[in-house]
Amino acid sequence: MHPGWTVVIPVKPWSEAKSRLAAHHPAPALLARAFLEDVLVAVTCVPRVRRIIVVSHDAEVAEVAHAHGAVTIDDTGHPGINAAIARGADACWPGTALAALVSDLPWLTPRSLDRALALGEEHPTSFLPDLDGTGTTLWMSASTLGLPSRFGPQSRAAHAASGATDLMQAHPQAGDDVRPARCDADTANALSGHHGLVLGARTRGALQLSPLRPSS
Repeated sequence: MHPGWTVVIPVKPWSEAKSRLAAHHPAPALLARAFLEDVLVAVTCVPRVRRIIVVSHDAEVAEVAHAHGAVTIDDTGHPGINAAIARGADACWPGTALAALVSDLPWLTPRSLDRALALGEEHPTSFLPDLDGTGTTLWMSASTLGLPSRFGPQSRAAHAASGATDLMQAHPQAGDDVRPARCDADTANALSGHHGLVLGARTRGALQLSPLRPSS
């Protein structure tokens, strides 16, 4: 039997988040908060997940994480997403598997994450590429002592080069099932796209309060 997953979510301070959305939205920090809340709502509904760890040195991020039942770890002095994930891995329960998930997945559903984690159980180390095909939204390791994550520019190639299994290459039939877990919201175009998928309730509310502005 699989031991279950600890999901580690690294989160930038909201004052620094979503800078590429600033030209199209008056409050990118509000959107970043909504994205995280929608992610946490989805993750908490997945039975395979035994524990959620949010890694950030932002007190407001920690407050939201606690409200959704997550543990928080301060990453002060450990800059960068991969260092934050390593901090979270240090706090995982012994014997559990590690899943590192980005915080800007406002379309994430429990079903899509559950399917991705189920596929990850078949491989020592694996990852889910984003829809653009260059980045990564989810990285999984059967052991917290396994290979380090390689998030950052061109992370799909970096994770593949590390020996991790690309789940979309290994399981192409799962494409529709996991699509909501591959849609990150880095830009206004991304946030207004992905027709056929439903944004999380917090993100919908944030956009109703302050809609995206069109490009000038």
